[in-house]
This record gives sequence, structure tokens and C-alpha cells, in this order.
Amino acid sequence: MGCSPRSTWMWSTPPSRPEPVETRGYRVVMSILPHSTPAAVPEGVRPMGEAPFLAPGDQISWHYRKPGWQPGDASTITPVRVVRDDERGLVAWLAPGTLQEGQGTPAGERVRTVPLERRWLEPRSRIIEEWWGNGILRIAPAGAAWSVWLFWSEADGSDWQFAGWYVNLENAHLRTDRDTYSSDHILDVEIEPDGRVHLKDEDELIAAVEQGRLTSEQAAQIERHADAAIASFRDGDWPFAEEWRDWRPDPSWSVPELMGLSDLRTR
Repeated sequence: MGCSPRSTWMWSTPPSRPEPVETRGYRVVMSILPHSTPAAVPEGVRPMGEAPFLAPGDQISWHYRKPGWQPGDASTITPVRVVRDDERGLVAWLAPGTLQEGQGTPAGERVRTVPLERRWLEPRSRIIEEWWGNGILRIAPAGAAWSVWLFWSEADGSDWQFAGWYVNLENAHLRTDRDTYSSDHILDVEIEPDGRVHLKDEDELIAAVEQGRLTSEQAAQIERHADAAIASFRDGDWPFAEEWRDWRPDPSWSVPELMGLSDLRTR
């Protein structure tokens, strides 16, 4: 699904209030999904958790690409600051006000504006969007088919109110020095601060199978990944440790800039 020629670059209209949670030398590697689908990543990628590592405060770009992505296709690219980068995985901070490249409709609207019965049939365009919510702490454990996102409902001064965990099901990340790559798996897990667990976007996963975005076997594997992520939470694995609920960003950090932003033009 390529970009519409007249909407290769569009600026999205910022929402009136925060939303809840919303080339060179490429080679093909295989997705972790069963009946593997190819995803394009740069040469020289390595699994998450392998050196060299970045230092706290360094910038890294967090990419989500569809299986079979080709240069010019829409993707999601989010610039974040490194909190920790080591053999356990990557911890990164998405600051309020961050501009990211996102995936939109040919008209430049958010994908969720497309009715569910057509959502996985519509082409995607490349848009720029701003994260209007409070910051997010993202944790990508090495080798895991998910990342863990921590949210705060208020983040003003010392008054941070933890709002829960969001487990984004996705391919295990592949890294270069300044970029990390994955593919989103549609289904997600929401975990409230008191430990109550809910699946999110089950209807989208069903629609993705019906519309040919995923096979039923792939959807079943994604559901198993959800079960494994929930088990990780209940086991108290390190991404869910208390230290991350209490973590705060370095106040000296600036909002990272989306690479190449100055070269973008609306059409």
C-alpha cells in the first residue's frame, strides 16, 4: 500500500485534546510471525540487546513498518531519548510535544477515522503528527514480541499520577546504532495500576484477518504473544518493576527532533 501521489507529505490537524493512547541498502529479513512475512530493514541490523549501546540522553528513532515495507511506504517514526540501553533491552522516553512521522489516510487524516470494515483495505499516506499527551516511557525487552509503555495521567512538576501500562504487541526489535525497527501487531494489552488486564483492539485484529492484512494463523500467534505478555506482567518481570513507575525524565532533556523534518514539504 503506497502513498497517494498528491498526499505524499501532509501535516495532520492536532486534536483539540490529548488522545488516550493513540533508503539506502535495504535487505529483507523474516518476521517472527508464523508463515513469515518479509519486513525491510537497513543493512547491519542486530537484535535488541546486542552492543554497541547508546548512553542516557542520546536520541534514537523508533520505527514501526508493515510487513513487506518498501522505501517510500508509510511508516511510524518516533524520535525518543534513551533512558537505558543494554543487554536487557531499550528504555526510552517519548516527550510531550514530540513530532513523529505517522501513517494516515490519503486525505491526511488519522487511520482510525476510516470505518473498521475498510480500515485494512485503504492505502496509507505519510503524515506528521504531534504527541499531545503526557510523556510515555517505552521499554522494549530484548527478544520480546512486545514493548511496554508506561503512562501518567498527570505529569506536572512532582505530581505524577501513574495511569497504567500499555503492552504494544509487535515484532522483536532489530537495531542499528541510532534506529530500532519493529512491526505493529494490532492487538494490545492494557493493564491498570491495580493490575486489572484488558485486551484492546480485538475487533481490529479480526478485521485485519477478514481484510487480508493477517492470516488466521498469524492472529492466533499474536493472541499467544498477548498471553505471554500478561504472564510477564504477573511474574513481575523487569519492564513492570516499581522503579519505572517512579522514574522521571532528566529536566535538561530537550524534545528530540524528527530526523529530516526540515526537508519535508506539503503538496
